[in-house]
Amino acid sequence: MRCDHCAHDVPDGVFCTRCGAHQGTQAELGANPKTRVHRYAAHPAEHVVQPSVFTTLFPHLGQRKIHEFRWAFAAGLAGILILYVAGLITAAILAATLLVPVLYLIYLYEAQVYRDEPATVLGFIIGGGAAIGLVLTLIERAVNNPYASVGNPLRNAGVSAGTVLFLGLVVPVVQEALKPLPALLLPNRTDFPETVDGLVFGIAAGLGFSVAESLVAFSSALTSLPAHMTPGNWIYELATLAVFQPLLQGSATGMVVATIWRYRRGRLGRRELGGVAVAVVAHVAFALGTLLLKDLLVNPLFILVWQAAVVGGLLIYVRYLLHHALLEEAAHMGFAETVCPNCHMHIVASGFCPNCGVALTAAPMAVKRARKPRADSTAKGSVRD
Repeated sequence: MRCDHCAHDVPDGVFCTRCGAHQGTQAELGANPKTRVHRYAAHPAEHVVQPSVFTTLFPHLGQRKIHEFRWAFAAGLAGILILYVAGLITAAILAATLLVPVLYLIYLYEAQVYRDEPATVLGFIIGGGAAIGLVLTLIERAVNNPYASVGNPLRNAGVSAGTVLFLGLVVPVVQEALKPLPALLLPNRTDFPETVDGLVFGIAAGLGFSVAESLVAFSSALTSLPAHMTPGNWIYELATLAVFQPLLQGSATGMVVATIWRYRRGRLGRRELGGVAVAVVAHVAFALGTLLLKDLLVNPLFILVWQAAVVGGLLIYVRYLLHHALLEEAAHMGFAETVCPNCHMHIVASGFCPNCGVALTAAPMAVKRARKPRADSTAKGSVRD
């Protein structure tokens, strides 16, 4: 068939395998088929404006694998809850700190984003992020230590204007300026040209930073709390540690690095510059809002709602940026025989699966290596089982 939008001859299908446009559906859906915001390029079963954690931050995984990670995450949260109920708060803090970073490390091995150098890439990015987190958090605690005055905790003493400015504005901005360094200084970064690679490496650096930051921030609790104690209100801190803080740090850094990757491809525009602004503003809003709400003795549940709202908005912009990057970059791939990582059908395709519309640049490395190139003249067949 001839695509209505790019005018190329392509295999018959719901989506154009060259430009990714949704064929013949503009009138029905009321949306631009070339941007197809109702079909997220990395996971077409979802809308772009959907704050889904795993399909956003784990873009290389197909539908089957993504469910495995969701179940693993749910099991991890259940384990943290059991430790909390049992009064094993120290163990619960450690488990909450490591849950998302460990899942992401497994994902990086599963998708083989690092090509053939796992030790170099993962060690440099995650280890570098952790090193930066350790140094910055130690400096932060040296400048402002909320536990310096024994018997006069911060929540009872009130927060000074200087503390608000330092913790709510200066620290987030400095963190977002330094967290991307491991991904930017990666020795063989030219081997990873796609924006989705930059996003994933940025997320990994941010999660490494999050581990170090959490361990330093809770070092007093980890060393002073008894092995077994009354759970109290620790569940709220554990929720922030296990979910919202790592998602914030990873998403913000991932979007900054993805923007830099776009700049390297000569595609720096308002969308990309907006991504950097959104990352910094979201981090400031998260830190500043949490600080002020705690100082005002607001119910901790409302603090979690605030954190969830900030992280949800950040995830949506990450999806928006990645979606448009995938639509543009996948259009330049040649025709090949492959298996779609999302719908698992054998296809002859270029940059997009003609059956489900997933961008094949977001496929795991094993799928990319299995592609069998074909000339354009032979790519006339439709999707076949």
